[in-house]
Amino acid sequence: MNVFFKFVLLAVLSFYVTESAIITNEEDQGEGVILTPGQTLVLQCNNTDDTSAKIQWLKNGLPLNVTDERITDEVSNNSLIIKNALESDCGNYTCKSASQEAIIPVRSIVKIAPVDSSRNVVQNQNIVLLCNVTQGTPLPTIQWRKDKDNLNMSDPRITVKTDPRGVEGTEIVISDARFEDRAQYTCIVTNEISSANATILVRVKDKYAALWPFLGICAEVAVLCTIIFIYEKRRQKPDFDESETEHNTENKSVADQDEKNRDVRHRK
Repeated sequence: MNVFFKFVLLAVLSFYVTESAIITNEEDQGEGVILTPGQTLVLQCNNTDDTSAKIQWLKNGLPLNVTDERITDEVSNNSLIIKNALESDCGNYTCKSASQEAIIPVRSIVKIAPVDSSRNVVQNQNIVLLCNVTQGTPLPTIQWRKDKDNLNMSDPRITVKTDPRGVEGTEIVISDARFEDRAQYTCIVTNEISSANATILVRVKDKYAALWPFLGICAEVAVLCTIIFIYEKRRQKPDFDESETEHNTENKSVADQDEKNRDVRHRK
């Protein structure tokens, strides 16, 4: 009998608590609401015990900023409306009614700024890789991969930096680039509700790569000059022979003319 009484009492208490709970506008109660920056965020709470009960709103346990013109507390339907929502509007919102309250987590999905698909780095220079997280609450974590393996962050050549929000790994620097550093680098950004990734192909070029085309041009110019010199040398020799032949012919003509003149004088 005592056991039966306890069972009935627990059932009644469970029914009472369920009926007295505050119902939110979350699709799945307790799972929270996804904020999209730039759009309107609407939060709503209703007390099933007293639908006319006034709702008080808190953010992260503190009263809301009533001076923010974007925020409106609609008493008529127990709604909190935030226009042109910002990433900073994410947080845990509490709606309180008498002795009842509910917490609505407001979060945002992860987004990464676009990156170049490939990059060329000269040997011995630094490789700087960025994974600029523009959105994501709660704060996401970043994992870097080199091709299909996790990047060895313990490599003394690798420096890991943290952005102002506190997200670690948004920038990594690989010093003294080597040919074996050529690979596809992928940053994988994850928080509780979403993930995103970005990949960049890094090519490491020979530090003398820019010198070879210059040397090639110099060699071509040298060969071309040699060919021109040889051609001009050969062309000048026939010209010289031709001018010498013309000179001899002229001398012969003068000599023949002198001979004829002597013959004419002799006949007279």
